[in-house]
Amino acid sequence: MSDDNFIDTHGLGSAFIAYQLERLAELIVAQGNDMLDAAGITFPSRAVSTVLFIGEHQPTSTADIARALGQPHQVATQRVDLLVRLGIVERIDDPDDGRRKLLRLTRQGVAQFGVLTARLAKAGQAFEALFDEIGCNLSAVTQRAADSLLDAPLLSRMKDD
Repeated sequence: MSDDNFIDTHGLGSAFIAYQLERLAELIVAQGNDMLDAAGITFPSRAVSTVLFIGEHQPTSTADIARALGQPHQVATQRVDLLVRLGIVERIDDPDDGRRKLLRLTRQGVAQFGVLTARLAKAGQAFEALFDEIGCNLSAVTQRAADSLLDAPLLSRMKDD
């Protein structure tokens, strides 16, 4: 990340925070995939929150996942479809609504969920150490920044000359 990227060293670099955060997110995703692979977890890091939610709230629906994770329904559906193809999640009939399908972990998914929760605890410790190293809790700061932008959008923060 510190390869002296054009944006990172540009005088207007502060205006590109979304670009910089996206690069950081991609780095974390790539390293998260390595972390999962090393533990024998067969699904990608971008599906971790979906597996965690299903594991803690099963049976559940795709709509419940989308709502809980603040994702568009289409994104939740794509992640669920991937997890079904990988044998981590299965669709079952909703006993209260024959048209609706619910989701639950398969036997393989339950085993992966156990490994995942242990791995997430260690990842949390690694991130806490990172936050100490850089002197900033990125999780808390990111949430505060989002809340502040919701309260006062970027356009309203710009001063007209």
